[in-house]
Amino acid sequence: MQPARDGAVLGDFGGVTFELRGRQWRFFRDGARFVVSAEGPDGLLHDYEVEYVLGVEPLQQYLVSLAGGRLQALSVAWDTLRKRWFFLHPGRDIPPTDWLHWSRPGQNWNSMCAACHSTNVEKGYDDTTDTFHTTFSEVAVGCEACHGPSSRHVAEPAQAASAPRAPAGGRDQVERCAPCHARRAQLVDGGTPDAPLLDRYLPVLLDPGVFHADGQILDEDFEYQSFTQSKMYARGVACGDCHDVHSGKLRATGNALCTRCHDKAFDGPTHHAHVTVLDGKPNPAAQCVSCHMPGQSYMVVHFRRDHSLRVPRPDLVAATGAPSACAAAGCHADRPAAWVVAAYQATFGKRPRASQPHWGTILAAGRTGAPATVDALAELAGDSTRPAIARATALTLLGPRAGEPSTSALQRALGDPDPLLRVAATTSYPSMQPADVVRALAPLLQDPIRAVRIAAAARLADVPPEQRDAIPMSTFQPALDEYIASMRYMSDLPSGPFNLGNLYVSLGRDRDAEREYRRAIAIDGKLTPAKVNLALLLARAHRAGDAEALLRSVATDDPGFATAAFNLGLLLAEEGQAEQAEQALRSALVADPTLASAAYNLALLIAERRPSEAIALLQRAVAEAPGEPRYAWSLAFELSRTGELGRAAEILEALLREHPGYDDGYLLLGTVYEQQKRWDQARALYRRAATAGLSNESRAAIVTRALALEPRRER
Repeated sequence: MQPARDGAVLGDFGGVTFELRGRQWRFFRDGARFVVSAEGPDGLLHDYEVEYVLGVEPLQQYLVSLAGGRLQALSVAWDTLRKRWFFLHPGRDIPPTDWLHWSRPGQNWNSMCAACHSTNVEKGYDDTTDTFHTTFSEVAVGCEACHGPSSRHVAEPAQAASAPRAPAGGRDQVERCAPCHARRAQLVDGGTPDAPLLDRYLPVLLDPGVFHADGQILDEDFEYQSFTQSKMYARGVACGDCHDVHSGKLRATGNALCTRCHDKAFDGPTHHAHVTVLDGKPNPAAQCVSCHMPGQSYMVVHFRRDHSLRVPRPDLVAATGAPSACAAAGCHADRPAAWVVAAYQATFGKRPRASQPHWGTILAAGRTGAPATVDALAELAGDSTRPAIARATALTLLGPRAGEPSTSALQRALGDPDPLLRVAATTSYPSMQPADVVRALAPLLQDPIRAVRIAAAARLADVPPEQRDAIPMSTFQPALDEYIASMRYMSDLPSGPFNLGNLYVSLGRDRDAEREYRRAIAIDGKLTPAKVNLALLLARAHRAGDAEALLRSVATDDPGFATAAFNLGLLLAEEGQAEQAEQALRSALVADPTLASAAYNLALLIAERRPSEAIALLQRAVAEAPGEPRYAWSLAFELSRTGELGRAAEILEALLREHPGYDDGYLLLGTVYEQQKRWDQARALYRRAATAGLSNESRAAIVTRALALEPRRER
């Protein structure tokens, strides 16, 4: 980052124009000033002075001021290699109301750029006035950005600026680079570069839309998450082994970089099976990075390589949906997938790593919600030989799957040495038994890592007050205050107020929750989850008309978001609009066929009119969410109503084995036994129910049934 001045500004400001959305942007000089005539927040052309430039190559962006202390990055940038202006989002129409318009928060320097392009940045956002008071010590990246405050070094020149933590191979250096080379959320300002990463930041996991299922790069995600997947990282290799950490330049060129550590035999056809010279030039296919570090361009012109340094596996493409380095542009992209796999197997198939199982297939299957993946996900989550980020991602995929394997895996991960796993296990921990949630997560309120503490506070805030009251306020309140402070720190972005809205709903502060949800929507008008949660809040406040209008708008604007259609269906059903409710629930299942709650509620809605379809829907719900007792009970109830007493009994017997305290299961199973004239089984069941820890009401109902059964037995 540099102030805009001659020598720093590389773009053509000689009065040239660039057309965007039917308007002519103009880049020109006004004396010493660099000026852009651009489409402003109101959709009209205005002149803006360029105050700073970001970047040198392959592109340079330009920052201009807007109200409230904002610096905004223009969406038309300069291609420093091809010497041209270009739009950063080609093929997209981005009006001033869009989150990605240059004047909106998605292109705000204070939030999105400053921390990694300047030194000692304090964001200084005031959420009460919606203004920034951002400061920095140096406009660009200086020594203290990586080494911390230099006061100690000034006092004692022989001492380092900041003392590193206990050596952990190359991981200490990787964590120092991670704040600017990871896709992450920032939790607080301040801290020193040698502090644990998750004390200030929370890296994203291998989420859909950001990474491919096998961990390959997809969206703009930088290098940290990729590199931590690699065997090199696991063995202590660090950024500085390949890059000069001050200039960023590689320590050698071409394959010579890799043979600094690896045997030179790898740099030959016996290893890579390609000729080394093609048409008198080095063959790109024989370069180590072509196979082990394929890449793609971000921001249109910035080519970046995947740093997971993986072995190409075209044979896994069908299972993971991820790309293959062999079929990359310039290699075998013109060949069908079957040819690529066959050629790979013929050439490399006998090598041990060519057929090893890869955790990417487990995550890919887990993304589909397939119940059969629970055991595999649990095993991956507990396998310390696998990358922590893959294990943490497996935990998040286990979270919605109730049952013993997933719960056990999440419980074990709560004590894992890696804080990334502790965070993932905390946020994904099942909430069916609030008392268990309190017992499991309350100790993490005093975890040494901030990200873990605040994740525990947020989850524990969501349990009912009667269970939450068992947590000492001396541990709960400080962690909750930290969580609120972090979300307020992020309240210039939609995630901050959205998360605060969720928190305030849990705490019963509905007015505060509504305010935060509306703030999140004002920042990003396409934030569908905030709109859905606001609609639920409005419905609970008996503002059904407002809630319905909001959910209908979401269903129209974002038809692929199944939760909106699902909640619209529930609201319409409560209002007695059965036909429209059915239509909405069916739309939810079209958008997400795995949404068990939609199948369940649709079944209840149509059960009287179409019992056979209701049974099929309930079977679907049970298959998608086998650990949810309501679904199994409802299926058994509908089967018993249609006379399929044997199947109903089997389902209920299995249900009570899995959930021995499920009150309604005893009553229904006893009734089914009676209908089958299985009097002894019914009496035994009622006796067992007396010791099952049921509620007083359920116990009374079962005693009544048992007494009613006695005269019938005498006859």
